[in-house]
Amino acid sequence: MTLGTSAHKFRFMLVRLIALLAAAILLLVATPAVAATPTQVYASQIMSATNTVRINHDRPKLQGNACVKRFAVRQAQRMANQERIFHQRLGPVLRECGLTKAGENVAYGFPTGLAVVFEGWLHSPSHLVNILDREFRLLGAGARKSDSGVWYAAQVFGRR
Repeated sequence: MTLGTSAHKFRFMLVRLIALLAAAILLLVATPAVAATPTQVYASQIMSATNTVRINHDRPKLQGNACVKRFAVRQAQRMANQERIFHQRLGPVLRECGLTKAGENVAYGFPTGLAVVFEGWLHSPSHLVNILDREFRLLGAGARKSDSGVWYAAQVFGRR
């Protein structure tokens, strides 16, 4: 193993640790009177892990956005209902959210939002391109469990 590879693995593990800590903090600061659902926790983990990766790669943090979140949640729900993975058309996202650019990552079978980011999307060049795209400024995340207990996740990126 070369020094470069060792340094890369160390950096990856450090990013993962930071994301786990960020997710734990999010859970601790949640309003005690309102417990977060597993679906909300999953989506929050996607958001925090994605932003941790972006910050670690000198990219601007993505802001949550209700419009792109709505599309991410709907996509995750459609995939879970049909128990299959597929992409949605991004034209409606562009029009309804007033965007000039949009992107989407989808996945299934990962037990947590952290796992889908760190074990799934970061290991896929095409998904990583969306996560690290310098032009994106907005992010919405959605997750749903199918009737058979499999998690389906979607993240929708946008730029105005």
